[in-house]
Amino acid sequence: MKSILFYSPDLNLCASLLMFFNEKYAVTTTTDLSVLENIFNSTHFDLLVIDSEPTDAIIDLCKTVQEKHPNTSVISTYVYTNKFCDKESVLKNFVDIIFYKPIDLFEVSQKIDRMMFQTAE
Repeated sequence: MKSILFYSPDLNLCASLLMFFNEKYAVTTTTDLSVLENIFNSTHFDLLVIDSEPTDAIIDLCKTVQEKHPNTSVISTYVYTNKFCDKESVLKNFVDIIFYKPIDLFEVSQKIDRMMFQTAE
């Protein structure tokens, strides 16, 4: 079964995504950024979804994931504002797709399904 690691500081979002995707994928969630990399490195994940504005720590994490696990897809979600333009231009080098909030869960779900199918080939 394909696996997804979701990070969001919002516990309700983590719980919702866990329930939404749990029947199709092995889902792990965390609200603690400080343990995210340890969780990610403790087992294989096919997809990492990061719900957080693009901070330096998030960019460094995405860069590390791309370098150490190039077959893992990364999705970023956050509320877009102009103050993130510079960081987003860097982040785009290390993620597969960015979704701006409010997200359309149906669209995100379809994209995740396509990404998971592509990695199965």
